Amino acid sequence: MNEQEQLSDAIIDYQVKHHVNDTDLAFASHLSVEKVHAMKTGDGQFTNEEVNQLYDYMSANA
Repeated sequence: MNEQEQLSDAIIDYQVKHHVNDTDLAFASHLSVEKVHAMKTGDGQFTNEEVNQLYDYMSANA
């Protein structure tokens, strides 16, 4: 499994566990909905810093 698949799975698992959609996750993690969606689908542009920001949020609120 590559990094993109791991990121996508982590986002989906978090969303299912916590009953949040892309919009809710974006708002809570201070990222745009477009960034969260891009990370989840692997389409679009996002930085390693943004990925780390999302991982940090999800681990702090697991």
